[in-house]
Amino acid sequence: MFPLIGVAFFAIATIPLVIIDFRERRLPNKLTIPGYLLSLIGLLLTFEWQRVLLSVGISAALFGVGTLISLRGWIGMGDVKLFTGLSLLLAWFDPKLVWQATLWSFGIAAGVVLVGFLVKKMTARSTIALGPYLLVGFWVVVTQPAWSSIAH
Repeated sequence: MFPLIGVAFFAIATIPLVIIDFRERRLPNKLTIPGYLLSLIGLLLTFEWQRVLLSVGISAALFGVGTLISLRGWIGMGDVKLFTGLSLLLAWFDPKLVWQATLWSFGIAAGVVLVGFLVKKMTARSTIALGPYLLVGFWVVVTQPAWSSIAH
């Protein structure tokens, strides 16, 4: 139940994060950092130390990789911080969910970019707000168990 603290925070923060990222191409620390911290607190309250350590390790590794990618200018640090918080939760539920969410996120973003190229609204120099796609990927995989239980 405690991991739902982080999920609840991101449920509340999703719409503001999407709006801000589409408008300003940034994800504010006042929403990304509390998401990570509340998620971490929720996981710590489970007292399932092995799962917590695995989740923290995965999210820390992704933060490191994301920071290196950000230094190249390919993504923003707001995206890195958001992805770190989302991956912390997903890894706690099942580490495979992190990769599934990543595939969904970048797959949908790539589809949007492809359509943008085809309709000549985007060029090779265009940027996109990545945060909304990270959130879509998160919600697709975190709700999959709920949807599959409804389908049965």
